[in-house]
Amino acid sequence: MSLFRRRREKEKSPPNPLEDIPIGSMVDLADTTTFALSEAVSRTFQVKAMRKYESRGFLRWLYLLENDEEVILGVEKVDEEDYNLARFVLDSEEEFTEPLPSRIRMNFEEPETGETEEVEYERRGVIEAHMTYLDPEVREEYDVEIHDYMAEDGTILMVEISGDWVTYFLGEPISINDVTVYPKGRGEEP
Repeated sequence: MSLFRRRREKEKSPPNPLEDIPIGSMVDLADTTTFALSEAVSRTFQVKAMRKYESRGFLRWLYLLENDEEVILGVEKVDEEDYNLARFVLDSEEEFTEPLPSRIRMNFEEPETGETEEVEYERRGVIEAHMTYLDPEVREEYDVEIHDYMAEDGTILMVEISGDWVTYFLGEPISINDVTVYPKGRGEEP
């Protein structure tokens, strides 16, 4: 009989706060990039929009976070208890004209020295997914193709293809310990 009670308790456990964070919630980031950019131990952002990607065995969220700057928090559910997190910035959006290569080279200028560094990203996977976009005024759904790339230094390039458009997100992994979510109540206004 105790087996059934444990199962009931497991079913009642609250969802992970990283999943489906409501628009208007606050998210505190305490990763090394936050410290390097702001010289603050942590910064608090408000969730302004969300992209949710779903496919069989695949679940990922991109949360647009704002205060005086924009940051994107990426959350991928690996299994019931495990998540991969990344801090992204939107690099660019452009018309999709030709297939993506297995390797993408990008040049980055060092602001202090003016020197250019080339980084090569290697494709690690392609996922066809259904994407739901939410912000306070809009709910839109699309079928998309996600190409995940990684560089030798561990930085990430996520490429989203939707119809005739391709969007590039640049990021780096962060720890689950670097993120604190303060969810907005379900009945509150955004």
